[in-house]
Amino acid sequence: MRPLLKLLSYFLLLVIGILVNVSCAGERPVLFITRTNSVLFAESRAAQEGILDFSAPKKLEYRFEDSFTVTPNSSFVIEYYFNIQPSLAVMENFTLIMNIGADFWELPMDFTGFKYAVPIKDSFDGHFSIQLAVKDRIDKDDYPVLSINSISFTDRWFGFNITTDTYINITPFVYRNDDGYSIDVPDIFMANAPFADIEAVFSPAAAVLEYQGRRIETFQGTRSLFLPPALYPVSGQVILSGNEITRFILSIRQDRPVFPEPIRADPLLVIVWPRENWRNATYEIFRWDRFPSLLLFDFADYAVQNRTLKRLAFFVEKAGFRGFLSYDHEIEDLHGWNAHDYKAVDLARFFDTARKTSFPLLDEEWELERILLNEGIIRLQHGNIVEGQGGILSITREAPDFLRNRFMVHEGFHGLFFIDEDFRDFSRRRWEQFPEPAKKFLLAYFDFQQYDTEDEYLVVNEFMGHVLQQSIVAAADYFGRLLPRRLEGTEFDSALPRKHIASGTWPELASAFTAEAQAFSAYVNMRWGLAAGRVWGFRIR
Repeated sequence: MRPLLKLLSYFLLLVIGILVNVSCAGERPVLFITRTNSVLFAESRAAQEGILDFSAPKKLEYRFEDSFTVTPNSSFVIEYYFNIQPSLAVMENFTLIMNIGADFWELPMDFTGFKYAVPIKDSFDGHFSIQLAVKDRIDKDDYPVLSINSISFTDRWFGFNITTDTYINITPFVYRNDDGYSIDVPDIFMANAPFADIEAVFSPAAAVLEYQGRRIETFQGTRSLFLPPALYPVSGQVILSGNEITRFILSIRQDRPVFPEPIRADPLLVIVWPRENWRNATYEIFRWDRFPSLLLFDFADYAVQNRTLKRLAFFVEKAGFRGFLSYDHEIEDLHGWNAHDYKAVDLARFFDTARKTSFPLLDEEWELERILLNEGIIRLQHGNIVEGQGGILSITREAPDFLRNRFMVHEGFHGLFFIDEDFRDFSRRRWEQFPEPAKKFLLAYFDFQQYDTEDEYLVVNEFMGHVLQQSIVAAADYFGRLLPRRLEGTEFDSALPRKHIASGTWPELASAFTAEAQAFSAYVNMRWGLAAGRVWGFRIR
């Protein structure tokens, strides 16, 4: 009996071994990264490891677990690397094909590393595969090995972003042309895209973006461009012409930011933004795309702006009122400002004082506090309101177009003054060497305007803002004719230098301020690609 028992034991061990081997050959979770909420399975060892050797290619097949679902308007993203840069012979004789449902996508091979994002349809059932189509064999030494690093899903987007000389994020429907690139997405992948934004990064030489019959031309020195959702409809072809383009992306959005979350935008877009596209009846709020700690408010009219910011203007800047919260009846007959700018520290002092004194602010002012807290411009710390980062700027729709432009420039440069120490230092140096007759005149003008001229920070800031608010060629007339005339016949006219009677101008002021406009314009152009009379990076044709 013992030999028979021994034989049965060997047989059982053999059966168990076969069963174990069969189990090992079945589906298992992949070994590379999956940034999803579902488990990804593969059967073969090569697929589990995400390895495709061009010298002995095998089809890699995958499926997500049965509970997998896909979000509408999504992109499927595969990140992969080659152990060596595929040679020209490899790219001519091999084609990498990724099959997702009924769609086949050719995976690019002209970089060493990729994130390749393809649009997926709502019908995607979780199955996909990668295989190699071979035209001709090549020298064995040229065979690369592909390794999958990760699989993930993102909101749908099209375009490319070159991060290094060897790595790129890219999608289908990107085409090279003589002057740049185009993104041309079939309607099937744009049909359910209610909103889209466009972003590009390029050399500081001028670039041109064309879509939907519009032509957007950047100024020399501008290095990036962003067009937010809901400004213009996006469909069909988008063309970007320029040099050294490293990023060109069309991103699909399901909706706009919910008010009062700021819309990211260039100051020019704030000026031309259609009123019917506002998310709120009384004002719209934006975030400066290049300087995100600065918020831009566009109010429906001066009345709404005053209810929100007039008391703040007197608290921060008006002589005889600074540091005190004025009641409505104390300032109702006094002029605030036509446009506003405030840095984080002053906003914090204003709201901290209001809280600690139980001052009866208006609803619009408390709403502003909530926005500032949410955006980190002010912060609540141990029961106190303290400064965060950045500041706010404002203009209104009630002002005529030429003044809206000037106000936006004036306030925009104040915002940069708030957040940039080197700009403040440069402005202070320019003020210190400014000719005395011109300085005497400007201080008198600021007194006339009710600025607190005892505050050097405020004086330097307004000096810079007034110099930069118009173009260089306009400085002579503005400072050499228009502003001095406002002081004639007032208690401040003794601050005026000698007038040229025949022309009715003040040549000494025209010369001094033109020189300052040239110096300031050269500085902001070198730093940010901006100029006197302009805080935006492009024009719209």
